[in-house]
Amino acid sequence: MMAVPIVVKGIGLGATLESGPPVELFQPPIFGGGLDVNKGGQQFDVSPDGHFLINTVVEGAATPITLLQNWKPK
Repeated sequence: MMAVPIVVKGIGLGATLESGPPVELFQPPIFGGGLDVNKGGQQFDVSPDGHFLINTVVEGAATPITLLQNWKPK
């Protein structure tokens, strides 16, 4: 997970943004490297207040999921 400092130069419509060098915050165990390129989705999200949610890899054996399709109760 990286952060980039941003500086606003100027005022009003002529203002520009300048980014600094990226800084590594930490190395999270993000499933798939963080981006799901095939589906256009991300494995993380950041809220406006700076908190974030990360879909991480679970250690150990995963619990199996049973999926019932075309189930029609009586």
